[in-house]
Amino acid sequence: MPSAHTLLLHHPGPRPGFCRVAEHLWGAGCNVDSDGDSRTPDDEQWTELTLRLRDSSEQRLDIDPLSQAPLVLRIRASEAELGTRAAHFIQSVAGGILQTHVTDR
Repeated sequence: MPSAHTLLLHHPGPRPGFCRVAEHLWGAGCNVDSDGDSRTPDDEQWTELTLRLRDSSEQRLDIDPLSQAPLVLRIRASEAELGTRAAHFIQSVAGGILQTHVTDR
């Protein structure tokens, strides 16, 4: 997803399940399309995640690994505020160091 709204999360631990990320962003029971490498909705070891709010195709979040060892997650969003909220929520659960002001690679 081309976007100027990119953040990096360095060295995160176990992540929140992807459903928790969606509900944090759009509320309980939100209707989303999702894709990624989670084995279950509660999987804490995912490294790839795409969420798109079905009622608003303009709201989209993409997370993918920039590197595996050490793990660095690239967080991109259709809107800066959406990416920031997602990054801070994931960091609050997983820890790690959040880097802002990133140029897309």
